[in-house]
Amino acid sequence: MGLFGKTPEKPPKDLINEWSLKIRKEMRVIDRQIREDMLEDTFESMEDGEEMEEAAEAEVDRILFEITAGALGKAPSKVTEPLPDPEPVGATAASESEEEEDIEEMQTRLAALRS
Repeated sequence: MGLFGKTPEKPPKDLINEWSLKIRKEMRVIDRQIREDMLEDTFESMEDGEEMEEAAEAEVDRILFEITAGALGKAPSKVTEPLPDPEPVGATAASESEEEEDIEEMQTRLAALRS
């Protein structure tokens, strides 16, 4: 009696090779299905990312509202007033000359201490 009760029409070596080939093909199919499932899961989780981000933002807003005792809720959502003008260049130059004078004065004092 042969494999599964049948009379072998082929030598056992050929039967083993056929079964081995069938198993390899089946394993490839299973491997492909697993990869497809993994890709589907990955893409689904990427779609959920936006919902997760919105939920996280809502939670952060809620916590900030609690911490600031509601003051954050009274703040405007965007600034409508213009930004203040930067300091004029002359003011920066004046402060630089003051710094230079301070440095010279310190060097004079240091020289007096050394002598």
